[in-house]
Amino acid sequence: LALTEKSERQRCDVWDYVSWYYFGTVRNMLDKQAVFFDIDDTLLDNYCAFKETIQEFFPGSLNEFALKRLYRNFRQNSEKIYQSYLDGNRKHKADRWRLVLQTLQPTSIVNTSELDDYYHLRQGKQLLSKEMQLLLRSLKKSGILCGVLTNGFTLQQQNKIDQLMLNQFIDPNWQFISEEIDDAKPNVSCFQKVAKQLPEQIQRIYYLGDSYSNDIIPAQMAGWRPIWLNRFGDKGESAIIQAKNAEEAVVLLLSQLLSNRV
Repeated sequence: LALTEKSERQRCDVWDYVSWYYFGTVRNMLDKQAVFFDIDDTLLDNYCAFKETIQEFFPGSLNEFALKRLYRNFRQNSEKIYQSYLDGNRKHKADRWRLVLQTLQPTSIVNTSELDDYYHLRQGKQLLSKEMQLLLRSLKKSGILCGVLTNGFTLQQQNKIDQLMLNQFIDPNWQFISEEIDDAKPNVSCFQKVAKQLPEQIQRIYYLGDSYSNDIIPAQMAGWRPIWLNRFGDKGESAIIQAKNAEEAVVLLLSQLLSNRV
C-alpha cells in the first residue's frame, strides 16, 4: 500500500510538472479557451453502478459484452424518459428497468423500484476517476476556465457534483444544470445560453461528453469543439474526435488545447 501511494504521488508530481511546463509557456493563449464536461457517463461512471446492480440481483447472468450492450439500451431509455418529462409526460424513472427485465427474463418477480433504488445507492458510491482528477487539477492550476453542463433535475445533479467534489476544480458559477437554466440538451440553445454567460475573452469552448445525440452534435452546431467519450462503441461521424476511455480523453483534450491555441 505504501508503495502504491508513493507511486501515485510520484505520478501526480510528474503530471504537475509537465502541465506546468507546457501550459505555463502558453498561458496567455490558453485563457481564451474553456473546457466543459458532461456529468453522467463522463465524469460519473454510471455503468459501474449498473453492473453492480445486475450482479447483485442477477449474479452470473451476463458476460461483460452483454452487460455493456444492455447498459446502452438502459442509458437510451433513461434519456427518453427525461425527454418525455420535459415534454410534459410523467413517466416513472423505474420504467427504464422494464426492458432490462424483458432481456434477463428472471424466474421470480423483481420490483423495478428496488432495482432503481439499489442502482442509485451504487451510483452514489462512485468517485471521480484518477485520470479526471489529474486533468481537472492541471486545468485549474493552468488557469483554464472549466465548467459543467449536465441534463437533469437540480437537486439530483447537484448531489452528483458534490459527490464528485467538483467544487475543488470548477467554480460553481460555471456549473450549469438544465433545470436551473430552463433549457436542456440536445437543444443547441442550451449550449448557446451557457456560452453567453462566459467571460468575453473566451473564444473557444471544448466539451467532453458521452452521448453522440445529446452532447456531441448540438455542441458542434453551437460552435463548440466536442470530444466524444465513446466508451461503448456507439456509431457516429468518423470526423468527430473521440476517445474509448478516460485516459484517451485526457490525452486528446490536452493535445487539442495545446495544438489549437487561439
